[in-house]
Amino acid sequence: MTVGQLAGLVAALALVVLVIFIGWFLVKVVAAIQDAIKSVEQLTKDVDTLSGELEEILKNSNTLLEDINKKAVQVDPAVQAIADVGQSVSDANQASRNLVENLASRREKRHNGFMKSAAQMMAMSVVSRVFKRTKNK
Repeated sequence: MTVGQLAGLVAALALVVLVIFIGWFLVKVVAAIQDAIKSVEQLTKDVDTLSGELEEILKNSNTLLEDINKKAVQVDPAVQAIADVGQSVSDANQASRNLVENLASRREKRHNGFMKSAAQMMAMSVVSRVFKRTKNK
């Protein structure tokens, strides 16, 4: 065997090893791609399932919101009536406070007037006694 034949044999062996390695690599790549395809298919199924469930949830939410809006319209007059009653009670409280304040101020004025009159009468009584005594002397 000559050097050229030996070099050809080494090259052929290297080519066989390279082909085997490429084949093995391609088998691994195909297996990985098949796993990725299976994963994508499973994700697609899961997304479809979730999409259907989400659509059902949205329909239920819309139905509930419509019901709540209808009931809110029905309850709104009652809430307004309660607010009006509250305002009326507040107005009545203010009116009663004003009345009590007016009565208290009138009583105070009468009391002060009475005390003033009593003081004047006492002063006049003292003055008249003093004049009577001075006349009697």
